[in-house]
Amino acid sequence: MQDGKNGDVEVTVQAVKERELPPLDDAFAKLGSEFDTLEELRADITERLTRLKKMEQGAQARDLLVEKLLADIEIPVPEEFVTAEVDDHLQGESRMEDSEHRAEVEGQVRSSLKSDFLLDAVVKAEAVEVTEIELTEYLIRTSSRYGMGPEQFAQELSKAGQISQLVAEVARAKALASVLSRVSVVDASGKAVDLEALRPQPAVAPE
Repeated sequence: MQDGKNGDVEVTVQAVKERELPPLDDAFAKLGSEFDTLEELRADITERLTRLKKMEQGAQARDLLVEKLLADIEIPVPEEFVTAEVDDHLQGESRMEDSEHRAEVEGQVRSSLKSDFLLDAVVKAEAVEVTEIELTEYLIRTSSRYGMGPEQFAQELSKAGQISQLVAEVARAKALASVLSRVSVVDASGKAVDLEALRPQPAVAPE
């Protein structure tokens, strides 16, 4: 076949395959889950999706609360802190001379520092204390995201000198939850969001 000319091509179909999915019945539920019936499996999926939706609503409420507090409260940030954080970030990326990126990073750092200062003030005002159980639960949940066991994750944090930062994160989350519990939260339709249902269940360490 030459360029610019049409040609005929003959194709012979040898076979047509179609994927057959197993029927959605009790046998499927037993095979693909820990449930004995399809009804139980569907009920579990519905409960999980409902809880996930509520967790998303709770996360949005927390974010909006922080935004509101930051907008209403003037929080001074030491410029030397901002400069040090920005320089450290840009040096790691070898982009010290990128003025446009510097401005972007500076905005992010300034916002992050203000949020930390705000939550630390709430921690102090609420007299928040982190228990060993709360710290352990946080370690278990967080370590799973990194594919590590809790003990290994704790050792890595200790080597990096970040244990105190971990405690601060737990305290800030606990303080924010305390404030949020005193706020009336509704969804877009005006329906009240049950924040008590959003409290994390005790984490279970993997065997």
